[in-house]
Amino acid sequence: FETTFFLALMSMGACAASVASVLPCQGSASVGEIEIVPPESRAGRVPGVAVSLEALAVTGKTGSPSPVLEAVLAGRKMDLDRAQAIAQDIGKPEYSLAQYYQDLLMTFPELHLFSLEGLSVEATDDSPEGLTTGGRAAGDEFQRTMGAFFAIYWLFRLPLDGKHGFCRGVDESWKPVESREGDSDKVAAFFEDDEIWKHFQDLMLDAGLMVKQGGAMRVDKESTLALLVLTALHDIMKINALLPTVQKADAPYRGYLEAEVIADHDLAVFYIMEQHTHILPSLCQLPPAMQQVVQTVLSGLAFNNGWFVQAEAPPGAVFLGIKAAIMRNGSERRVSRRDLSLYFVHWLTDLAGAEPTPLCGCNKLTSQLPMPVLKSFMKSVRYIQQLADRSETEVMESYLKDRWKDHRPSMGTLEAGPHALAKARLLCMAQGNAKVVLDAFEKLSPEDQEVLSVEMARTGAERQSFSKGFVPDSVRQELVGPAFLVYYGPAFLQRMGTDSPLRRLEILAEIYRCARKLWPARTAEAGDCVTVRIDAITIQGQWSSADPEVLLLRMCSSKQACLERRPEDAKKNREDNAVILFDSEPPTFLPQAPELCSQEELIRRISHEMLTNGQWYRKVAFAFLRPAKPGEVITTMVNGKEETRNIAQESDFVVQANTKWKENYILSKTRASEAYDLTNPMEIPSGRPDASQLSAEGFCCYRSRTRIKALKATDELLRRHCPFKRFMAKWGTPCVVQVDDMLAAQVAGDTVTEIYRIEKTVFRETFVPDLASEK
Repeated sequence: FETTFFLALMSMGACAASVASVLPCQGSASVGEIEIVPPESRAGRVPGVAVSLEALAVTGKTGSPSPVLEAVLAGRKMDLDRAQAIAQDIGKPEYSLAQYYQDLLMTFPELHLFSLEGLSVEATDDSPEGLTTGGRAAGDEFQRTMGAFFAIYWLFRLPLDGKHGFCRGVDESWKPVESREGDSDKVAAFFEDDEIWKHFQDLMLDAGLMVKQGGAMRVDKESTLALLVLTALHDIMKINALLPTVQKADAPYRGYLEAEVIADHDLAVFYIMEQHTHILPSLCQLPPAMQQVVQTVLSGLAFNNGWFVQAEAPPGAVFLGIKAAIMRNGSERRVSRRDLSLYFVHWLTDLAGAEPTPLCGCNKLTSQLPMPVLKSFMKSVRYIQQLADRSETEVMESYLKDRWKDHRPSMGTLEAGPHALAKARLLCMAQGNAKVVLDAFEKLSPEDQEVLSVEMARTGAERQSFSKGFVPDSVRQELVGPAFLVYYGPAFLQRMGTDSPLRRLEILAEIYRCARKLWPARTAEAGDCVTVRIDAITIQGQWSSADPEVLLLRMCSSKQACLERRPEDAKKNREDNAVILFDSEPPTFLPQAPELCSQEELIRRISHEMLTNGQWYRKVAFAFLRPAKPGEVITTMVNGKEETRNIAQESDFVVQANTKWKENYILSKTRASEAYDLTNPMEIPSGRPDASQLSAEGFCCYRSRTRIKALKATDELLRRHCPFKRFMAKWGTPCVVQVDDMLAAQVAGDTVTEIYRIEKTVFRETFVPDLASEK
């Protein structure tokens, strides 16, 4: 595999030529090149990147979560010295925006991945290698990423030229514009608003990016470098061709099963950062402490502030990761106030660059977002800090009520009743269109009002509900799920085009209705959330409800559905796992119950009870261990029943239990060292009938030092936490649990890290209460 990149530099005035002279990876044009920036769209855009299609003949690479990503970045390195120089020079008067832009492209290899925008991996007759065009407008994500980088640059330079660049952008020579003809009143008011600039500066200080030193401010080089790296990485998975597939060793991953493509771009980059760090040169070249900061802020927090401030997602989806990070104990790194503030700086700059015209300034903030909304966003960090003492749903409810009360112009009193929550979320989602959207809500049919009020009230958080009088009583009386996150729902209500607000709300209600057909409400899934992507009718080109296309909602995985635009005749060919919006015909399938509880879900459901009511036990029996052969399949059999099956990896151990079943299973070297005293092997008891066979197979005898917490799997416990009596083991294979078996947990500090099943007879033979631990 060989990939060749070149930069398609557009005519951007005098500065464009000077930029072109020092950019890396330049090459001559060849057949199949894609010009990312069309001539009519160049205003305000930086020189883009392009790629030769002939160089992208991807041959399949097995064993990689993202073959294209790994192949493109193979052998590339971040220029660490230049990266540190950027962090050191960014606030200096003589460090120009043009030099900063050049340095970014020469420093971070991942930025060249945006050459692949508009491509996806999908074999067709015209593209047998598997790379096809499609998706977002080519080049926009690169422009948005550079917009985020430019916002960072301006925020470090507020005492110099930062306010001018942030509000009005630059001229043809890439110099900040002090005034621009036709400036809107909003831009002028933003420039003069001292309160918002103080919010920005305080956030930079809280994040450790700026440090007060005497009467002056200096840039902290390490924190700034971390911010630059996470900005370079954050949006690379918006390129469809790079989306990873969950590998067997990593499954299940945050609800995604083995071989499923992670289509959520945030989770996709989290997955690569957590499980395959070596693929990303800019991350793996950082010192370990700084690497941990970047991973914590992006994947560790697993927090999308846009979902929160726009009420786009239910509280379980919004806060699950960050709640766990804030409350984390044990050996894992606990999130600090500084980490939270760094995340919010990253979120702010990402939002500031949302318009793909970075040379025109941060238009999304200065001229599009209402100032009261932006100030509410800036205050949102105080709600996050409340998670240490309050539930996810309580924090969300407090935020929604405050947003309604603080909205300008005033919306009056939020009257208690079944529609209160839905109205509060719609106000946040619609932003500047709040009044017309809420007026339209009153004109909806009772059926559509009920759908929105019920579905938007689902929390996606285990055993949590909004307060009485804020949601329908039926939602509080029966906690079911999954809840739905309608991804790009806010954009759907903010960019209505020629559609009426009423029609948009009718479509939104129908999207929820169809999603519920795909995922019927179940008590066991009250703590789950499914993402419903509707970017096909929001950001992928112009769309109107008057268009003749059919809208089809497809179940893409166990955790995600996608809305698709289809020709009118799509109704003639019914598809499984899909529902057509506003279709009078019933779907042609019956959804299968997701009977398998993931390891993450089981930990979330049972952790509190395990830590509170579980007892400590220690393993008293010895066991027999031998080095595993990579690739060998080990099947665990107890009482004639297959418990689980696993494939050995390099340096794993095969364990044979000293029980009457003599069950075999696999442990990693780390787990084996934790569970057994590998430094002091013992002789295999000579009186055993199978002693010679064990020796011949390479087994040695080791004393156990395993300690676990365990709960008896009563019928009542299983009904509440694992009703189908099947869950995914940590090593990625299904496990069946029966009444009276024991559910065992590995515990680090106050955190349950793994849950597995031990057959009741095996448990009695090998474990005794650990009275010392109970004391």
